[in-house]
Amino acid sequence: MEVIIADHAGFCFGVKNAVEAAENLINKKQTAFTLGPIIHNTQEVKRLERSGIVAADLQDITEGNVIIRTHGVGPEFIKKLESRYINIIDGTCPFVKNVHKLAKDISIKGYFVIIIGDHNHPEVEGIKSWCKGDVKVIENVEEARNFYTTKKVGVVVQTTQTEENVNRIITVLKPKLDIEIFHNTRCKATLQRQKAAATLATNVDKMLVVGGKKSSNTKKLAQVCQSVGVKVYHIETAKELKKEWFKSTDKIGITAGASTPDWIIKEVISKMDEINKDMGSPEKAINEEEGELTYENTITDFQEDTIVEGTVVKVDNNNEILVNIGYKSDGFIPVNELSNIAFESPDEIVKVGDKIQVYIIKLEDKEGNVVLSKKKADSINAWKFIEEAYDKQDDLEGVITEVVKGGVLADINGIKGFIPASHLDLKYVPDLNVFINQKLTLSIIEIDSKKNRVVLSHKVILEKERDKLKEKTWATIEEGQVIKGIVKRLTDFGAFVDIGGVDGLIHISDLAWHKIKHPSEIVTEEQEVNVMVLKVDKERGRISLGLKQIMPNPWDDLDKKYKIGSIIEGKVVKLVSFGAFVEVEPGVEGLVHISQIAQEHISNPGDVLKEGEIVKIKIMDINVKEKRMSLSIKEAQGEKQNNYTYEKPSENGVTIGEMFGDLFDKK
Repeated sequence: MEVIIADHAGFCFGVKNAVEAAENLINKKQTAFTLGPIIHNTQEVKRLERSGIVAADLQDITEGNVIIRTHGVGPEFIKKLESRYINIIDGTCPFVKNVHKLAKDISIKGYFVIIIGDHNHPEVEGIKSWCKGDVKVIENVEEARNFYTTKKVGVVVQTTQTEENVNRIITVLKPKLDIEIFHNTRCKATLQRQKAAATLATNVDKMLVVGGKKSSNTKKLAQVCQSVGVKVYHIETAKELKKEWFKSTDKIGITAGASTPDWIIKEVISKMDEINKDMGSPEKAINEEEGELTYENTITDFQEDTIVEGTVVKVDNNNEILVNIGYKSDGFIPVNELSNIAFESPDEIVKVGDKIQVYIIKLEDKEGNVVLSKKKADSINAWKFIEEAYDKQDDLEGVITEVVKGGVLADINGIKGFIPASHLDLKYVPDLNVFINQKLTLSIIEIDSKKNRVVLSHKVILEKERDKLKEKTWATIEEGQVIKGIVKRLTDFGAFVDIGGVDGLIHISDLAWHKIKHPSEIVTEEQEVNVMVLKVDKERGRISLGLKQIMPNPWDDLDKKYKIGSIIEGKVVKLVSFGAFVEVEPGVEGLVHISQIAQEHISNPGDVLKEGEIVKIKIMDINVKEKRMSLSIKEAQGEKQNNYTYEKPSENGVTIGEMFGDLFDKK
């Protein structure tokens, strides 16, 4: 088995300087803090820790020496350290410092700064902190496709990015953005290392990439090797090497990340030498594929800022939620990362044995815990659900949780969507609080996941339902049908009724058999009524309805209810030159001819009668067919009914009965 070491493997210039600074302090018997691991190599960090070089957070550092690691920090960090009179040893890589300067200059000039790099990588976070205005990190082609701005753009690059990734992203951004400045700030040492590894990978059977699993430059180095088609094993130490990965005839290439110390590389070479010697001894043949750990399944299964599935293994009263995600240790969900929904106890959200999706915040915090978030995983999945619904034009459901300025908020799997007041109903709703806690079907009318903004509409759903109902109504409606409807609007001339997505008009004359002054005397808005379809005009989109037509006609069998010669009471409803119309009952009016109003001759009915006045009348004739009734006030005067005599006052206030009482009594 032949083993070949790639050129430019191991510590780069910047990492070497930072580690040497730490070694100098150790030689002087001094301790120091670093803002996070000095390099992304667990073994080297632990070696330095044993000698007093400890990673810490800013708030925990109050005095002593601080080594700023190769990734660099922002100006605010430096100011805070200086304010505490701490001895600062700047180990920032010169190439990274150059990116800081370029990003700051671009930002000061008013450009929108784009950083091509890995989200949450300390180098990228440091670059961002030097920018004063708009800044956006773009990690891959998909993010590039989804980004747009009308502002002038300046671009810088994380030093450890691959040339291939940078080129792909720029190819997507250039046609749609106004990119005036582009600094390809990839580190030359990184470029050399990746090219040397790729060249070697094309000439060997397998590649060993040595370095931290969290190291960005090492992972990209492995990706470069894998892209040429060779089998790649990403290992951190020699202990991970397995004899069954190799055959005696193999040609093996070895490269190492910029944060991999020489002593680890030497251990790997030494271990490979041992394996090579063992190849000479007779032993049973081993399946080459057995136990193979390719680059994909050694580093991609568990990465920070990804979502994985796990099983809840512990939920206790101390708000401790542990989840088994299949990693070397169980993950911990802080209680504030459990859910977007308010809760009093964690077991309201999860229970032991539940399968849940979680977001990996950190694979290892200061205490060595895997830190997870169910809340963030729920939020990401909810956005995916919403975006898919938007792409497919599907409707979704949400619960109204809050009234805000201009509308309400709806909860959709933990995402707050905004519904403008004008999109809550087909009509104006004065008090939006009536929607609180209601579950509504909603349509997405606008979405921007980067701004966490989604605008929804219930009105669109109602309009769709109304249109379907309207289509069905027009297809089935016929004159003479009696159907249900809802009174929607009252006017002086009638009432508009919704009979299934279509408004029909009940003219005021068809609301009741008797005369009315306004529709509100008979119906109210939102009242459910049965109506008869009187006329359908599909060309003009008009439907005439009747309410009185489904009620008994008071003229039907009126001749059986009232007898000619009967004396009854009625109300004067209209005075005309030839007499007075008197309402016998709602919907039934009779005429008192002017000659039948008074004993004496009168020239105007208004001289002796007033509209609204109650009078006694005698039924002289009934014609049900023609809906006519002849009445007489004169004939009713002086006649008795039910032991009561109608008396009309005279002009001087004395009744006729008082004047001619004896005569009437004799009769």
